[in-house]
Amino acid sequence: MHEYAVVSELIAGLLPQLEPHPGRVEVVYLKKGEMRVLSEWAVKSAFEILTRGTRLEGARLEIEPVEARIRCPRCGYTGKPDYLDDPEFHFIVPVITCPQCGAEVEVVSGRELYIDRVTVESPAPTQNGA
Repeated sequence: MHEYAVVSELIAGLLPQLEPHPGRVEVVYLKKGEMRVLSEWAVKSAFEILTRGTRLEGARLEIEPVEARIRCPRCGYTGKPDYLDDPEFHFIVPVITCPQCGAEVEVVSGRELYIDRVTVESPAPTQNGA
């Protein structure tokens, strides 16, 4: 399960960024391109396990999909790729050739995997207003 390693790296990069921001982390928003072969269930499970004992413990992980888009240098096609839906793969596989002319294409979007934003609860004010 490579999701565990991927989530571990994301958390390792996020925790230092949170240090200057006090408060409980409520939600972590993850952008995931639809060409990323990652199980959403496995990513969320790894997040729950790996955040135990950290500031992220109890935070909700929201995975926001990024649509795959391709561009063909030969015919100029820009749009969604075709997909191969073969039961042997257990998931749909993007076809990285132009659906119009068959040439190799450039992937414009759909490979992303990054933390887009984090919602942090504001700390409660103290009795003396500080």
